[in-house]
Amino acid sequence: MAGRRAFSVSVLARNGGKVLVIQHARLKRWLPVGGELEPGETPLQAAERELREETLLEGTFLQVDGSGMPGEPAGLLGYEEHEAGSKGTHLNFCFVADVPTQEVKPNYEFSEWRWVSDATALDCPPNVKNLIDRALGRKASPLVELGRAWLSAFNRRDLDALLALYADDAVHFSPKLLAQKPETRGQIKGKARLRAWWQDCFERLPGLEYVERALTADDTRVFMEYRRVCPGQDPLDVAEMLRCHGGKIVESRVYHG
Repeated sequence: MAGRRAFSVSVLARNGGKVLVIQHARLKRWLPVGGELEPGETPLQAAERELREETLLEGTFLQVDGSGMPGEPAGLLGYEEHEAGSKGTHLNFCFVADVPTQEVKPNYEFSEWRWVSDATALDCPPNVKNLIDRALGRKASPLVELGRAWLSAFNRRDLDALLALYADDAVHFSPKLLAQKPETRGQIKGKARLRAWWQDCFERLPGLEYVERALTADDTRVFMEYRRVCPGQDPLDVAEMLRCHGGKIVESRVYHG
């Protein structure tokens, strides 16, 4: 049988160039306020109610870009789906609301909160970082988006999407590669060898996942910090540098902390 699915909302409360995030009591991660729709509610009505119930803040929901499609609810940032533990899959409508104050009166779901203008170092899911950027009218650097696309493709085991990010003669260095295949001296070149390396990795470690910690970029490089999580192994903090040219990765280097 298919797992449980439920419609939900997330609300980015915005004031003074900052947005509100709360540390969820059960999940222990920084999230926007939100919850599931009640019977008979529209997503916008649920967003208004959740914001009021969780914080006692009243929000003003406006069209995000001033030119929403007919029928689009005010304040809608986007739609996404995510796993919500025992609650199954949340089909989530994401909103932004302007609030008149940063004074929060929390309910039982959280006791810690922050008003943030930058989510780079925040311990929260990647989609929350994207929502914060959208709520504040910022677009992520194209190289940061490339890094997020890399992590997403890797965690989906989508080799074609992963390799599409690389130049044909890209070079990759990794301590794990050196340990597993010492004859390579830790370095391989070209898409064929990259495909073989990652295919072998996915087959050996079916539960392997990279959890984003932070992504930053300059003009030619994106720096990824993530936690390597694999069943039966201790978590490992990893840094990886992707050097790019013409929108493609030409070199990647992995560093273990």
